[in-house]
Amino acid sequence: MTDKDRMEQSGEIDEFWELDEASDTAAQKGSGKRQEGQDTVGRKASPHSTASRRGVSGKNTGRRRKRKNTETYVHYIIAAVLAAMLIFAVVKLVVWNIGKDSGYDPNADSSEFEVEALDYIQPLDPELLKGREDDGVNTIVCLGNHPFSDERGKDGLAELIAEKCDATVYNGAFPDSYISMKNTEYTDSYPQDALSLYLVTASICGGNFDLMEHAVDLLSESDKAYREALDTLKSVDFSKVDMIVIMYDLNDYMDKRPVMDENNDINLLTWNGALNASLQEIQKTYPYIRLVVLSPSYGQFEDGGGKMVNGDTEDFGNGVLPDYVLHEIDVAMANGVSILDNYYGTINEDEAKNCLTDGYRLNKKGREKVAGRFAKEIFHVGEEK
Repeated sequence: MTDKDRMEQSGEIDEFWELDEASDTAAQKGSGKRQEGQDTVGRKASPHSTASRRGVSGKNTGRRRKRKNTETYVHYIIAAVLAAMLIFAVVKLVVWNIGKDSGYDPNADSSEFEVEALDYIQPLDPELLKGREDDGVNTIVCLGNHPFSDERGKDGLAELIAEKCDATVYNGAFPDSYISMKNTEYTDSYPQDALSLYLVTASICGGNFDLMEHAVDLLSESDKAYREALDTLKSVDFSKVDMIVIMYDLNDYMDKRPVMDENNDINLLTWNGALNASLQEIQKTYPYIRLVVLSPSYGQFEDGGGKMVNGDTEDFGNGVLPDYVLHEIDVAMANGVSILDNYYGTINEDEAKNCLTDGYRLNKKGREKVAGRFAKEIFHVGEEK
């Protein structure tokens, strides 16, 4: 082999190794690029995974935001409703406080407005008059206290009734007497009990006036009206009496006597019981006599301390004066007895100044009103026929 051949061969070998080295380099570069590609692919996958997680988290966050917004709206609505209610209440309060004109005039004359009287008018049963001869005279006996006893002359209540009703009237009323008794048994330390309604009734029905005589002897030294009343009652022939009229003022109320006993409707220590027992005693003994009760009128009085006590509002533990009147009406009705309500129907508080003396005792004008109303309601005086 010539030198030239060797050189050419050597060159070809060198080129071979250069090509081989280039091939290895290229292979290494390719391998590096594939590795990079794999790494790149790995790195690209990771962002996709994160995005997926972020998507799920985003949905949950959206739900929380919606829920939070809804709760906020509910709070706003509740607050608005409460605010509206508060404003409405404030407006109503302001309007109420301002008020409105009712048209009431305190100086206007209210006399044209009347309270309805609680009268109960019951005629006597005609059956009770069978066999009794009518003598043609209306004979009336009056029992009670101050309304009848304060004046026994021509201006007295009994005389006014006699005149207006064309009747013969006997005045058997005792001063400072009561419907009820103060003690369960009579005692000389309090002789007024013998002149209480029931013991007067018992004396009349029994025809025995001994106890009354004894009591009047003790009292007549201070007031001759006691003797006059007793003598009048003793002179009456009750077989000829057509009517007994009973009227007491607020004495029982002033003395704080009980109105009633729920366990004993004829308890003589009570307003109700004494009246009830008296009406029943008369009806049993003299069934042909018509009974008429006249209630007290309005009244007030001065107590021991100089204070004026209004019977319409002052309760001493047994009720105000109208309670006594209402119970009196109940008792009368229960016994079929007529009663005229003088408290609301004849002399009320508005008329007291003109019709009463000392706050509760009838003056001349007051007696005229009571007698006039009695004549109209019981004897129908003044009514057109």
